[in-house]
Amino acid sequence: MIMANDDEKGRVAVSTATPGYMKSNEAGERLLSQKLSDERQAAQIFNPSPRQATGRLTGPLAFAVFAVTLASFQFGYHIGCVNAPGGLVTEWIVESHQGLFNSTLTKEDADFAWSVAVSVFAVGGMAGGLLSGWLADKVGRRGALLYNNLIALGAAALMALAKSVGVYPMIVLGRLLIGFNCGLSSGLVPMYLTEVSPINLRGMLGSLHQLLVTIAILVSQVLGLPSLLGTNERWPLIFAFTIVPAILQLITLPMCPESPKYTLAVRGQHDRAEADLKKLRGTGDVSGEMAAMQDEVASARAQQKPTMGSMFTGALRWPMTIAIMMMLSQQLSGINVAMFYSTVIFRGAGLTVSQAVYATIGMGAVNVLMTIVSVWLVDHPKFGRRSLLLMGMGGMCVSTVLIVIALGLSGDYQWASYAAIAFVLLFVISFATGPGTIPWFFVSEIFDSSARGNANSIAVMVNWMANLFVGLTFLPINNLLHQYSFLIFTFFLAFFMVFTWRCVPETKGKTIEEIQAEFEKRR
Repeated sequence: MIMANDDEKGRVAVSTATPGYMKSNEAGERLLSQKLSDERQAAQIFNPSPRQATGRLTGPLAFAVFAVTLASFQFGYHIGCVNAPGGLVTEWIVESHQGLFNSTLTKEDADFAWSVAVSVFAVGGMAGGLLSGWLADKVGRRGALLYNNLIALGAAALMALAKSVGVYPMIVLGRLLIGFNCGLSSGLVPMYLTEVSPINLRGMLGSLHQLLVTIAILVSQVLGLPSLLGTNERWPLIFAFTIVPAILQLITLPMCPESPKYTLAVRGQHDRAEADLKKLRGTGDVSGEMAAMQDEVASARAQQKPTMGSMFTGALRWPMTIAIMMMLSQQLSGINVAMFYSTVIFRGAGLTVSQAVYATIGMGAVNVLMTIVSVWLVDHPKFGRRSLLLMGMGGMCVSTVLIVIALGLSGDYQWASYAAIAFVLLFVISFATGPGTIPWFFVSEIFDSSARGNANSIAVMVNWMANLFVGLTFLPINNLLHQYSFLIFTFFLAFFMVFTWRCVPETKGKTIEEIQAEFEKRR
């Protein structure tokens, strides 16, 4: 609720001590104090509760969402684009090594070099994710995304030109750079979407990050088909495609406003934040939402801006723990293993190599469609973040057990092979229902503006670390346990279900004050 007896004068004094805030003179402080007081009084009359500050998807907001999620597309594209040309690239690596060093590289060493190029993407992502919060506070959410495209263009040049100059280490360096780019965007995009969204659309718009990731993975799979770019001559164009979303974002993003919460909380520019919010909401009356934002900012500024270390102490420890667990639940669910196994399962069902490839693309299309459903469900009155997470994890947990059973029987019964396909699809559908989308924006929902940047940095870095961990350990575990490796993820999913049920609060439609009060109940 908006409190009538807030101390505006104390708020202004605290604000001027915040890093990044533009110090004003004494007269300016009095003016700002009066503006806050007047706006608060108007908010009490017309918007007695910040929860009533709902909104609609206006044209400027939709355009901003499109421009920002182009970075999400970049992220998903580089997850999927390495699958199709893998064999072609390793053959070229042997030729490139011969030309560079006048020595022959074995097939195993070429495969290792390509594996390094694929895996270094996650290393760059960890570094980018860790720096995303700092950069978001330094130059703004929109500003950081804008500069990030320069990294994408550099990475595109390295990867696309590597074959023409005959230097295969360029691909490794390019993958490292694009990983850094995607690590930054995976922290910046959900943060921006959460901050510019009306409270009633926060879940839907926050979920669009993951939707664009799944769409981009599907696009990369299609472009990698032999009939398109998956040939010995055209595979560099797969990496060159990186420039398309980068240039589009460089054109569209300057037309979008900065996050009003950032403009108000970090830069202290009240008028600019109000003007941007009016543009996004398509209305001249945003007094209620401005008052709610000022409450959040004042509450955050009443405390010292937290450091990375202090994110694990005091009142921040529990929400930070939940944020980390949400990111771990996404990567340790086994979704990447299911994607890896899909082609093997489809081949076991009697499909040819080409048919299995198209079936895998079909599975990617199912992932996109179910993510679209999730975008609709996440703000539906009958569902919430917590219930969708539990439903998704439950479906994945059951699916892993059924996949193991079906794969064990597939050698003796043909029907078991088809059942395995159905269970993999069920696994992917369950992932898209909640665990695939919610963790990305959930972190921004449970932290106020002073801690949001640091929280996103830590959470995104954990997500990328878990991604790298699964990538490095899966093959050895699979060679030892074969299809029974899915049971490891059964255990993880069961654990995260219990944790979510007992510890994770519902955040749909709630202000940061209400969410923090919910934390106290569940501790």
